[in-house]
Amino acid sequence: MENQDGQINGLNLHLDLKDVGGVWANFAAIKHSDYEFTIDFARLDFTPEGANGVVVSRVNISPLFVLQLIEALETNWAEYSKKAMPPEVRNNEA
Repeated sequence: MENQDGQINGLNLHLDLKDVGGVWANFAAIKHSDYEFTIDFARLDFTPEGANGVVVSRVNISPLFVLQLIEALETNWAEYSKKAMPPEVRNNEA
């Protein structure tokens, strides 16, 4: 489905103007049932009293999509780490 430039052929995604900036998340909680996975992305703010957080997005996905997401993350991480990570860090990855 991807071409040589990493673009997805035949897919035209639309994004509301209010969502163009995205959201920041520094934590994810993952749950699953027999039929779906739920990922809550949250922003945690740390204070001397502890961490307070707010869920910025909840995404429900199928088990098949979980596998596809893992593969896409692994591929993208490998590409990113080649460019951005020092060799000693890349060599220590599992």
